[in-house]
Amino acid sequence: MRKVTRVVMMAAAAVVAAPLAPALTTGAGTAGASAGTFMPFSQVLRRCDFSETNYNGPTGQGRPTATIHSDGSTVTADVQLVVAVPNIPYQVRLIQVPRPSSAPCWGSDPGVAQTTLHTDGVGAGAVTLTDAIEPGATGAWVFVSRPDPFHQNPAEFYTTDLIAKF
Repeated sequence: MRKVTRVVMMAAAAVVAAPLAPALTTGAGTAGASAGTFMPFSQVLRRCDFSETNYNGPTGQGRPTATIHSDGSTVTADVQLVVAVPNIPYQVRLIQVPRPSSAPCWGSDPGVAQTTLHTDGVGAGAVTLTDAIEPGATGAWVFVSRPDPFHQNPAEFYTTDLIAKF
């Protein structure tokens, strides 16, 4: 039953994201921009250095995807979220690596772009983040979370399964 539900959810996500696909693959209109790297997500809570935390299990049912591309001086992430909680804000961060484990990764930190994604009435939303590539950065990943007003850990969290190299 769980496998059938997962297949149905993935099919629904593909149908919802299908109209966005041509816009994502045509590039940003800049010469030399790559088509990008498709980034799948999982419900793994990660530290800013991309290492996994222990004892934090999955908490949501949203289905995010992203495409990360770079033109050599900037990195851009096009993030879509479907099957999420309707009418709720999510925090989306584009985090460049390598990062020391002691460095924070919030919107005002170097190598981090942050914005808010607001889902619509059916739990879908999309945002684009762009940031200048930091000196020494070799890749980037995306962290999507919904804050929890009563805990330090997010109410929902999704992180990319890999790091997109520039």
